[in-house]
Amino acid sequence: MGFYFLSVLLVPFVKVLTSHRLKKGLEEKDRIRERYGIASVKRPRDPLIWIHAASVGETISLIPLIKSYKENYPGHSILLTTTTVTAASIAKQRLSDFCIHQYVPFDVGPWVKRFLKYWKPQLAVLVESELWPNMITQIHKMKIPLVLLNARLSDRSYRRWLKFKCLAKQLLSRFSLCLAQSPSTAERLIHLGASNVEVMSNLKFAADPLPTSLDKLQELSGLFKDRPVWVAASTHSSEEEIVIQTHHDLKKQFPNLLTILIPRHPNRCEKVKKLCEDSGLSVQSHSTLPAKSSSNFDVYLVDTIGELGLFFSLSSIVFIGGSFVSVEGHNPIEPALFKCAILWGPRMSNFKDVCAHLSDDCYTVLTQKELTEGVQNLLLNPKKVKALGAAAFATVKEQAEGAQKIVHRLRSFYDR
Repeated sequence: MGFYFLSVLLVPFVKVLTSHRLKKGLEEKDRIRERYGIASVKRPRDPLIWIHAASVGETISLIPLIKSYKENYPGHSILLTTTTVTAASIAKQRLSDFCIHQYVPFDVGPWVKRFLKYWKPQLAVLVESELWPNMITQIHKMKIPLVLLNARLSDRSYRRWLKFKCLAKQLLSRFSLCLAQSPSTAERLIHLGASNVEVMSNLKFAADPLPTSLDKLQELSGLFKDRPVWVAASTHSSEEEIVIQTHHDLKKQFPNLLTILIPRHPNRCEKVKKLCEDSGLSVQSHSTLPAKSSSNFDVYLVDTIGELGLFFSLSSIVFIGGSFVSVEGHNPIEPALFKCAILWGPRMSNFKDVCAHLSDDCYTVLTQKELTEGVQNLLLNPKKVKALGAAAFATVKEQAEGAQKIVHRLRSFYDR
């Protein structure tokens, strides 16, 4: 009961935090009651499976699973909860025909209890590493089977949980089943106290390709025609300087080089644009591109969100941002699904297991100089680009077949 009463004491602080999040646009005002466990839609009469995915990455990885589950078991309803507004937007755009969406309640005992009493799920599924004490405790008390899906533990998370091993054991022992992304994650979960652990393919391998606007693809293909192009995707602060220097180094050999630069957070684009211009590079912003714009610019700066698929379609050479800084690199499966040749820096721990599968088909570059050499090598060898892209794509598809087995594994627990 300790978690329950402690969370009640923290309610005033949670409400202050909620107000702050509302001001920053991190919560939806019209749906804020959902965060207190108050449903905004009626529960269907069908048996219901509840799946919780915190943010965009987890939500996108669930799309094929949720669609497949509904195709196999149309008599079941699915409730998908998320934490972030952006994940809710993805659910609305791509899953509204397959599941109900609600925001997950804050991990406050009475709010979680109210949520569970209303929805009465026959199975609860938490994705990746969402270990909330009150949520897990209340699910256990209501005797709802609980599954940890696509479980992962980064090196940092594992070290942190080792300091609280008793708490980890208390939480993990309440899972009916933990489906780990890799053998190494399975070993860590067992060491921390999980009792029923199996290794399954990473759900992210089964993701659909990112959406692409065919009209924009046609327009930009004409604009970029006959230019050597590479993409630096989802970059973070201090990585843009690396990309800018790489462009300068490559431009000596490729005078007509075009770098497509996509900062992870568009609100940084003005700062990034100034960095480029201060270094002597000309910049064209994606959001202000005229219909018949001249292509006489060095950097095409993508200052919008949700268009990575478009630019993975436009260039077969992609550098994964976040991999030179402490953020750690982003999802390499996304460009692999477009048959891109992929480069990443030395920091990819968030996708360590994915990278292990793709490492033979991708470049690991440890410095800015190695990034320059890697992109140069690919620009000079179109056949190599094609071969690496095809190999990465094949690896993803092979792993995706294993991920489909998860649907039937979940049903087997549902029926117990």
